[in-house]
Amino acid sequence: MTPRPLRRGNWSVQELERLRQLLPARGVPTTARLLRRSAESVERKAAELLRVPPRRGDWTASDDQVLQDAWGAVDARLLATMLGRPPQDVRKRAGELRERPLDGAWTQPERLRLKRLYGTRSDADLEVCLRRPAAEVRAMAQSLCLAKDKRFAAAAAVAAAATAADEVRALADRPTRMPRWAPGEVERLRAIYPDRDNLAVAQALGRTVTSVANKANQLGLRKSQLLLADIGRANVSLRYRSADAALAVAPAVAAMPGRVARVEATAEAT
Repeated sequence: MTPRPLRRGNWSVQELERLRQLLPARGVPTTARLLRRSAESVERKAAELLRVPPRRGDWTASDDQVLQDAWGAVDARLLATMLGRPPQDVRKRAGELRERPLDGAWTQPERLRLKRLYGTRSDADLEVCLRRPAAEVRAMAQSLCLAKDKRFAAAAAVAAAATAADEVRALADRPTRMPRWAPGEVERLRAIYPDRDNLAVAQALGRTVTSVANKANQLGLRKSQLLLADIGRANVSLRYRSADAALAVAPAVAAMPGRVARVEATAEAT
């Protein structure tokens, strides 16, 4: 299949809004691929669109939130532009957040954040994003049946490989193989999928949530109406709680120039 050509010329309003939404969490390469723009074009436009005036003094909670959302996805130089601070200050602050981890039980918002970020961030970067030690991150990811995205895992393998060009190319081209589903696993999936959420199914089968969702889609399986109703009620309740929490910080975020206040609270139910 012939790849679609990259877009050129002026950016539309819709493209600019998608850039605002995508880049802080996805980074330049993925945003460029999704917008069908060159990485250079995306980086230039992001530096122009997301730039804020220079800032000094103590880091605010909103500053930390921007850093934690983007750390590991956005280059430190571009992130410095988004924060209005020198790159060395951004790296120093990231180190401080890593060295002051949170303790205690994981909250529901933390679990949702882990689900959103785990597939495309290294465990070391997640220490900054979540302010949890890498061992805790891995343990929680395992309990939630999470896995790194194939594209991210392949890129990480290439980056960590030996410097020989032929070996790097071989690693980049090597497909990521998932364990095949045994007939017994497929039958069990058919039996329990309609009445359990994907996390419960993944735990029962010893699979990742992504693997369960992909296989169920391949088999044409669907959730029962009773389970979907329960999931819908849980999502509504979560959105109300998240909206109440957002109202408490909205004035501080809105006061910062160049920032778009938004609440990302998405429960992975299926």
